[in-house]
Amino acid sequence: MPRRRPLENILLGTDPECFIFNTKTNKVKSSVRLIPGTKDNPHKIPELGEGFALQTDNILAEFNIPPAKYANDFISSINKMKEYIRNYVKNINPDYDILCASSQNVPKSELRSKQAREYGCDPDYCVYTGTVNPKPEDATKSTIRGAGFHLHIGYDAPEIDRSLRLITYLDAYLGLPSILIDKDTERRKLYGQAGCFRLTKYGCEYRTLSSFFMKDDKHLRWVLEQVNKAISAYNDCVEIPPMELTQEVINTNNTELAKKLCEKYNICSNFLTEE
Repeated sequence: MPRRRPLENILLGTDPECFIFNTKTNKVKSSVRLIPGTKDNPHKIPELGEGFALQTDNILAEFNIPPAKYANDFISSINKMKEYIRNYVKNINPDYDILCASSQNVPKSELRSKQAREYGCDPDYCVYTGTVNPKPEDATKSTIRGAGFHLHIGYDAPEIDRSLRLITYLDAYLGLPSILIDKDTERRKLYGQAGCFRLTKYGCEYRTLSSFFMKDDKHLRWVLEQVNKAISAYNDCVEIPPMELTQEVINTNNTELAKKLCEKYNICSNFLTEE
C-alpha cells in the first residue's frame, strides 16, 4: 500500500496518575494535602532534572516526565518519579506506598475534601465521533476512582488530521489488546473509553490506557512496543480493524472479539500474563 507522509522525530511523554496506598490497612489514602503541587502550580523536582514535576489530581498523585526519544529513557524517568513519590510518602508514614492500578474503591473518609469530590480536568474527546466525552457523574455519588496512563506523542510538523488518524492506530494497537491484559473494567465507566484523546501543539495525547500499565518495566516495555507498532503501521498505511469493532471491544470489554481482531490484523502476539 502507498506510504503516508511518515511521522518523524517521535518524542514520547506522559502525565500518569497513581494511588497512594496504606499497606497496613490495605486502603487508599488521598493525596490531597499529602502530595505537593497542583495542576496550576506543579511541584518541580530540580534534583531529578528539567521536566520532572508532581501534583495532585482528585485524590491521585500525578506526575510529569521530560519527553523521551528512547525507550530506556522513558522507562527510567517513570521509575525515578515512582521512587520519588514512594520515598516522599514513606517519609510521612512508613506504611504508605504507591499503587499503579486502573481503579480503586476509596474510603469515604478520604473523599471529604472539595477536590476529592470533583472531576476537574479539562474535557477530552472521542476520535470516532469528534465530540466531547461526557464527564463522569457527580464524584460525590461514587467512591470509585480511576487512574490514567496518558501518552503524549510529539512529531515533526504536527497536523490535526495526522494526529486524529494516529489516535485510531494507537487505539488499535494499544487500546484494543489492553483489555486482554488489564482486567479492571471500572475505570472505563469514568474515563478511558475507545479513542479518547486530546490534541496538543506537538501532536496528540492518547488517554485510553490506565495506570496499570506502568506497574513494572514489563508492562511499560509492552506499551512502548505497541506504540512503535502503531506508528509503523500508520506510516505504512496498514489496515486496522473497523472503528465500530474497536469501539465495541474497548467499551464493552469484549475479550473474544479482541482476540479475533488481534489475530486477524496481527496487532499483538504478546498479551503478558500475571505471575
